Amino acid sequence: MNLVTVVLLSFVIVAGVTVLASMALLKLWPVVQRGRLATSAGGSGGAESILRWSEQPAPGWQRTVERIGRAVGGSEQTVPSKYRQRLIWAGLYEPRAAVLFIGAKVALGALLGSAYFLYSSFVLLRVVPFSQLLAISLILAGIGFFLPDFWLSNRIKARQRDIVHALPDVLDLLMVCVEAGMGFDAAVARVAEQPESRHRPLYAELMRMHLEVRAGRPRPEALRALGGRTGVEEVKSMVGAFIQTEKLGTPLGKTLRVHADSARVQRRHRAEELAHLAPLKMLFPTVFFLMPAFFLVTLAPSVLGLLKLFKAIGTH
Repeated sequence: MNLVTVVLLSFVIVAGVTVLASMALLKLWPVVQRGRLATSAGGSGGAESILRWSEQPAPGWQRTVERIGRAVGGSEQTVPSKYRQRLIWAGLYEPRAAVLFIGAKVALGALLGSAYFLYSSFVLLRVVPFSQLLAISLILAGIGFFLPDFWLSNRIKARQRDIVHALPDVLDLLMVCVEAGMGFDAAVARVAEQPESRHRPLYAELMRMHLEVRAGRPRPEALRALGGRTGVEEVKSMVGAFIQTEKLGTPLGKTLRVHADSARVQRRHRAEELAHLAPLKMLFPTVFFLMPAFFLVTLAPSVLGLLKLFKAIGTH
């Protein structure tokens, strides 16, 4: 083996080991993970802004549901405001989301009702009477019509729960940034653009509020819109305190410290309340599932002995 071959093999081996070690380092070591090396959301010029709607073409089923929603509910402006507000609380900001929601309600109701009606008409016509067939079809249509409302309510509850749980940590981070000398807008941007928390609801709402202020919207108006989009009373009280602090010129750091302490106390009280309710919630499964098995195990030998005794007495 000549010298050139040895040099090439050494170069390939060293390059391969270096690449594998770098990949393992980026994968396993938290200090240099890929997210830490990526550019932040606020500074990336090519990233899509959260204030813009997606311009990608919608799938075929989504276009069909949107046509149904427009035929039933009209345009985005004519949809009832309660649906728009609930969709905003759920984190769905696109104007056509309300039309899609109305279309999904109508489509699911018609699909479930007509599917059972057609199936029973062609398969179970001799077994199921027409009145019962019509009643079950209407019940399934009603279930399908209100199923999107159930999904939306669960999404709103989960999102608001996440916002309430993240509020003390966000206030602590804002307090640290403000007391370190940063302005309010810079502190909000610094907290909201963290890679590990960027997709959580409260951080996304803070980033949206920051971008609205940068786009020219007055800060008090953007803060009130933040409270309205979340639908959480704790966030609304925090927003009111920020606006009052800005009007009166009081130190923002003290306001953040007071609200952070209050949010931590409220979170601890919620955890204690759930802990106190846990034995009560465990009572019903214990009574209905554990106690019958316990009685069966403890009383079965005695019952079997009594049966044998009665059988012996009967034979004699």
